[in-house]
Amino acid sequence: MILYFNATKDKEISTFLVKGSKIIDRLKQVGDFKVSEYLLPLIDKLLKKNKIEFEDLQGIITVSGIGPFTSVRIAVAVANTLSFALKIPVIGLENKKPIKEEQNIKAGLLKLKKAKIGSYIKPVYGGEANITRPKK
Repeated sequence: MILYFNATKDKEISTFLVKGSKIIDRLKQVGDFKVSEYLLPLIDKLLKKNKIEFEDLQGIITVSGIGPFTSVRIAVAVANTLSFALKIPVIGLENKKPIKEEQNIKAGLLKLKKAKIGSYIKPVYGGEANITRPKK
C-alpha cells in the first residue's frame, strides 16, 4: 500500500491510498490557510477507515512543491519522518503548474520504484521565505 498526499494547494489537502496502480481510497480536507494542521489527522483517518496500519505502507509519495511555505514544509517533514520511522522509500514531486492527482500518483509510482530507503526529499518553494520585515 502506498500513501500519497498533496498539501500544496492554499486551502486543501488531499490524501490517497494506492495499491498497485489503483487508487483504493481518498480523503480531502478543505479549510482556511492552515490546512497543513489537518495533514496528520487526515492520514490517520484514511488509514483507519481502510483498516490499514502504518506498518502496511510500502512507500510514500508527496508533492514537495511548489506551494505555500508552511504547507510544503510540513508535508515534506511528515513524509520524511514516516519514511524514516517505517523504513520505507519516499519521493517528492515538483509541480510547477497544477496537474490532476491521478497524474501525480502515476508519475510518483514510477519514481518510487527507483527510490532507496534512507534517501529523503527536500521542499521546493515558489520563492524566498518572507517571514521578516525588510530592514530600513
